[in-house]
Amino acid sequence: MGYSTYLYANEALMTEEQQLAFIELLEPVYQRLWRFALATTRDVVDAQDLLSESVLEAYERFDSLRDRKAFASFLFTIATRIQRHKERRAKWFGPYNETAASELASEAQSPEVSAEIRVLFDALDHLPTKEREAVVLFELSGFSLEEIREIQSGTLSGVKSRLRRGRMRLATLLGVDEPEASIERRLRVDSRAQLRLGISFANRVEG
Repeated sequence: MGYSTYLYANEALMTEEQQLAFIELLEPVYQRLWRFALATTRDVVDAQDLLSESVLEAYERFDSLRDRKAFASFLFTIATRIQRHKERRAKWFGPYNETAASELASEAQSPEVSAEIRVLFDALDHLPTKEREAVVLFELSGFSLEEIREIQSGTLSGVKSRLRRGRMRLATLLGVDEPEASIERRLRVDSRAQLRLGISFANRVEG
């Protein structure tokens, strides 16, 4: 279900002008939200649920947004809160879901690359919630440190600390004895390549 479906189902909530403004703000960050949802849940169906719930809540609360330049932070704050609530309620930090990992792997990738991606996402699953969020928001969704601070609340130094600790934990979990910059490259290249399937899925849903 694409985001246009939410708008049609809830069109009474906004005027046509407001709906158009919402869509204009949502379109540039929609794929970033999908990447965040997919990397956070590691399951296509759960990611689509998180995407749907986040967009719907943002739509319902759009009138409360005073500065539309802050729309991305507004949307991702909602998404992170929803996902944290789901994790607390389900206490979902169990074994890695191999079936979900298989669905996330692009058919265009070699088995070796797909295996590395599964290991990477398994490692992300073992990070503390806020560290995982910081890594995913920065490396996969392309947010700046200041934007992450707005989403997670707290201080800029706190975000930097969580990001650095998250990278160090990933290096340990992945068994990689490399400089931090090399870990960053590995996250950016491997994860974004792997997430092409997720972006393709989001495009099919929207179509």
